[in-house]
Amino acid sequence: MAEKKSVLTLNLGSQRVGMARFGIGGKGALMLKEYAFAEMPGDPTTDGTRRHALTDAVKQLAVALRAGDGETNYTIPGHCLIAKFVKLPSLAEDQVDKIVGFEAQQAVPFPLNETVWDYQLMGKTGGEMEVGIVAVRSEHLNDLNAAVEASGVTPHIVDAAPVALYNAFRYNYPEAAGCALLIDLGARTTNLIFIEGRRAFIASNPTGGASISQSISKEMGMDYETAEQRKTAEGFVNLGGNYEDHEDPEIDAMSKVIRNALAKIHGDIVRRTNAYRQQQGGTAPVIAYLAGAGANLPYVKEVIEEKLRVPVEYFNPLKNVAVGPRVDVERVSQEAHTLGELVGLALREMSCPMELDLAPRSVQANRDVLNRKPFLLIAAAALFATLLGVWVYNSNAAKSFDNSRNSVDAKIATRSEFDATIKKAEAREKEFQARTDHLATAVADQKYWVGMFDVLNNLLKDDQIWIVQVSPISADGKDVSGQLFDNAELFTFDVDKPAGGAPLSKDRALVTDLHVVAINRNGENAGANAVEFLKSIATSDKAKQYFEFQYKNPDELLKKYLRNEVGDLALKDGYAFKMRLPLKRKVEVALKQQP
Repeated sequence: MAEKKSVLTLNLGSQRVGMARFGIGGKGALMLKEYAFAEMPGDPTTDGTRRHALTDAVKQLAVALRAGDGETNYTIPGHCLIAKFVKLPSLAEDQVDKIVGFEAQQAVPFPLNETVWDYQLMGKTGGEMEVGIVAVRSEHLNDLNAAVEASGVTPHIVDAAPVALYNAFRYNYPEAAGCALLIDLGARTTNLIFIEGRRAFIASNPTGGASISQSISKEMGMDYETAEQRKTAEGFVNLGGNYEDHEDPEIDAMSKVIRNALAKIHGDIVRRTNAYRQQQGGTAPVIAYLAGAGANLPYVKEVIEEKLRVPVEYFNPLKNVAVGPRVDVERVSQEAHTLGELVGLALREMSCPMELDLAPRSVQANRDVLNRKPFLLIAAAALFATLLGVWVYNSNAAKSFDNSRNSVDAKIATRSEFDATIKKAEAREKEFQARTDHLATAVADQKYWVGMFDVLNNLLKDDQIWIVQVSPISADGKDVSGQLFDNAELFTFDVDKPAGGAPLSKDRALVTDLHVVAINRNGENAGANAVEFLKSIATSDKAKQYFEFQYKNPDELLKKYLRNEVGDLALKDGYAFKMRLPLKRKVEVALKQQP
């Protein structure tokens, strides 16, 4: 198609950020030219906007799509939004704003002057006017916009993510009859969009992919990052009933946790469906569509179809959108259901059934400037003519200015001496501050060691294990305690040395590990007790503040960090074993001068 315009779109998910470039043809045809995604690490529920991580993700995408400082349409994620759909009596055009403003104040739990909001007339039903109101708190919007602007792109149109999905659905499924339910399974929320002709009803459920990962983390005793990785790599929705359990009990347990989370989403769908039917006079959905990255989990479609008892399909926002030659057709066919918001944003450059303006005031001001650009050019020409006359006048005044400047320069010279004195004082202040920082670091290091040994002591469940030696080991693998055993070669671990290189200087070293020698006084279960002690250190939440083990399974943990014999120490007092404890925080220490 002959391209009329190119547009960039940006979907600000709470964990996954997407960017796409579309081409718009002369007759309004839409083509996807390229797209990319970037994942943000960590739990998305711990921070409202995740501004720094979001900026980094958008920068990454802007580089991948060569966006430069081009204008970009972006979405506000569902968890930041407040949406309300109301029915109003037929009103004169000049009364609509006032009544809708009153309804907006009732829907928003804080003053409207602290929000950016907009509304859309959805048509009339039974003599009543249906209105959709969407609001976002100004501070959240400003944080999102600052993150986008910091990445280098220029915001243009700002839309709500569920509204963009609604517009994409209407564009790709114009023939849809009856009530359709679009289920957007996001990281932080599940957005439910009921679509019935021109009517829409949007609701959000706080259960999403992140809450599923949190449940896995809690039920299976692992940190959030591990739970998220295992869910993505191995997770699926347990089919329940008479289906055979997975051969791996951990994966099977994880699948049941995921199924329970989907049960909560189903319960919310039922409640929201009842609200849509009772408050809006809508009908029950006859079909459901899945969208969002959460729909990637195996069997999620089958389980939701079983619970809703209506046909369920994956939403295809590219049904009526052409795909350019640079797009991998096989990949996009698998990810199409995650591109709905990006398509809906591109449609805003054409005509959409729902067009909200949620841009912050700074973006609106920039757009107003661009709209007034022709008039500003005329004004600039007039200003130039005026400035030309002013220049003639100023050239005559320049001579007078030179005389005055010479006088000022003389005064500056007399004050430069004071400036030199001030700079010397500032230099001394920096010197004292450096000494203070050094002392503060020393105090922190002292507390660090005390806390570490307190954690190790608390993990000794009884008096069967005695720790007899703790040796700090530098980055080059040397014992810097100054107290070596005669058979010191037995204390060398056959593993890669930590990064860091040689000691910092002759009198300082970087401690990266602790070598611990202990005696187990219980001869019968000596080996097992040693193993359990090491495992307790590797899995303890408090110990993780001090130690950072790298292993994939328990066998690798024992192989890398435990030795069961320590030469002559295996005496009558008990069974001796040795551990290497990798420090999470590498500590610089002073060394005694060797004679």
